[in-house]
Amino acid sequence: MSIEKLKLLNIGGALEHLNNALICCLESGVFHIENAAQVMAGASEGFSSPSESDPYAEPLKKLLGLHLQSLPLDAKQAPPQAAFTPDQLHTQLDRITEVLSSLQQQLSDSRALLAEYQTAVMHLRHLQSSDDDLGKLLQCRHIVCRFGRMPEESVQKLDFYTNQNFVFRAYDVAHEYAWGFYFCLPEQSKTVDGIMKALLFEEFRIPAFVHGTPEQALSDLEQEITRLQQEVSSLEQQMDTVLSAELPLLADMYRFIKYQHEVHKLRSQCVVSQNKFCLLGYVPISELEAFRKKIEKVPGIVVSYEDPPDTETIHPPVRLRNGWFSRPFSMFVEMYGLPGYHGFNPTGLLAITYTLLFGIMFGDLGQGLLMAVIGLLMSRSKKIALAPILTRIGFSSAVFGFFYGSVFGYEHLLDPFFESIGLSFLPLHAMEHTTLFIYGAIGLGAAIMLLAILVNIIVKFRQRDYADAVFGNNGIMGAVFFSAILAVLVCMLMTDINLLTAPYILCLLVLPLVCMFFREPLGAFLAHKPFHKTTVGDFIASNFFECFEFLLGYATNMLSFIRVGGFVFSHAGLMSVVMVLADMVGKGASPIVVIIGNLFVMGLEGLIVGIQVLRLEFYEIFSRCYDGDGKPFTPIAVTYDEFEISHANTANES
Repeated sequence: MSIEKLKLLNIGGALEHLNNALICCLESGVFHIENAAQVMAGASEGFSSPSESDPYAEPLKKLLGLHLQSLPLDAKQAPPQAAFTPDQLHTQLDRITEVLSSLQQQLSDSRALLAEYQTAVMHLRHLQSSDDDLGKLLQCRHIVCRFGRMPEESVQKLDFYTNQNFVFRAYDVAHEYAWGFYFCLPEQSKTVDGIMKALLFEEFRIPAFVHGTPEQALSDLEQEITRLQQEVSSLEQQMDTVLSAELPLLADMYRFIKYQHEVHKLRSQCVVSQNKFCLLGYVPISELEAFRKKIEKVPGIVVSYEDPPDTETIHPPVRLRNGWFSRPFSMFVEMYGLPGYHGFNPTGLLAITYTLLFGIMFGDLGQGLLMAVIGLLMSRSKKIALAPILTRIGFSSAVFGFFYGSVFGYEHLLDPFFESIGLSFLPLHAMEHTTLFIYGAIGLGAAIMLLAILVNIIVKFRQRDYADAVFGNNGIMGAVFFSAILAVLVCMLMTDINLLTAPYILCLLVLPLVCMFFREPLGAFLAHKPFHKTTVGDFIASNFFECFEFLLGYATNMLSFIRVGGFVFSHAGLMSVVMVLADMVGKGASPIVVIIGNLFVMGLEGLIVGIQVLRLEFYEIFSRCYDGDGKPFTPIAVTYDEFEISHANTANES
């Protein structure tokens, strides 16, 4: 469980070979490109970014402009086999675009008109009680006539506008709306339109060809709708015919264009000088030999291999290397943030503590095994990242459930077994050992905090951050102070030993606290660096409050682990409620209640415990030993995104 070691590759050569070098890096699948101008900042005089235009941008824009759907592409497909010249691409795309664009425009217009007519039919049904000639109403030149609806309560407000020369005539009232026409003179239409808008009148357009009574108009519209539906169906069939013939060519062109376009975009990450280029990137050492064999086949280039620089401005990418058990938990680490390249991979620590804490908080032999089986079944689908985690924490829950004697909520089912093997102190029933679980949770939290502090000390020494490693609250002085406080508490609770003697207080409590107070100047002294002085008042004030925060953090972080014991009681309490309900419903229905209750507790409490354990990991453990400020190792690759071709299924079938 560590961070994958990388090599920084400097690839240079004649500019004409740049694309070949980029294609080789793409096909390797292990090359993380870096912006050469940023890495070489201050040492790249005479270099500049390539400024030539992309010859594949326009063909790609044309291809995407077809609004195709479900093109038969594999996102992880190998590089395209077919090759096209720019002239061939333009010729083929112009030909296909001319046919498809015309059909798509006709289809779009027909669908829009069809939707408009269907909406008109829906609205005109509210006028079926009328015998008025709609054609005459709509074609009237001396009276403005508008059709629509308004809320019923707005109709009552029309009485306030009797001095205005307009009339609203309602033909139907449905769903708290009044449907009808309002009429006014042309010269007053703007004023009346404003009034009706204020009354929340919604206007609906009636097609211009409509004439006769609403019943006749509905008949004409339904005939027109039938014709448009046939027209849309015919156009769709024509589209399918064209696509079925052109689909293989479109797919080949898209792969080629997208691939070349992505290669050209990668050129912007390089620097050029006259007729030379420089390309920088990282390759894992474990993949270096295979990459070397590939890149050496590219003519006209030179490759140098260096260790990643260790500076404040250059940050190598990070790829975590984890074992079988901890690998699924890397998603939680990535959620918090990856470590720096020279940092610490916390996945192993997280995997162990998360599994342990979840098992303690959700201890049930039956539910744990069921959870593990569900995780194993879900693992068959690689898309479910939580499945392997569910398996691991399920087995942990089963182990602790065994010690608690809890099987699907039956707290005394394993009592005869432990009696038969002579273990009188087992099982550890939650409600019978409350003090043990509370003190045990605090003790476990203290142990985990000390472990996190120890990890932080090691990491900070590796990073040569002596101020934090020795004098920080999570350094050696912090560990001494925290351990001394814990020893005092243990002796006070469990023995009669009094550790609070003068030497103990001075050496293990006062001295570490003073060192933490002066950690900045002391750390600068150890690192042989100048200390940036501040005023005495600012120094005392800031460090006093920081030390107070340290002390408060020790107490709150340790007490936060009480929730570990609290959830043990919570689980036992919830399952006791399930058993009481099962007894209340009687023997016939009790198995159903027990099953439903167990499933409910597994789902609800399992989710809550999982979140609470993650909170403990992030806030109580990671905050002491881990900084998630790294960037991920992302090998360059071309993904062929699916984009839209209408009715692709029909086209594929044909």
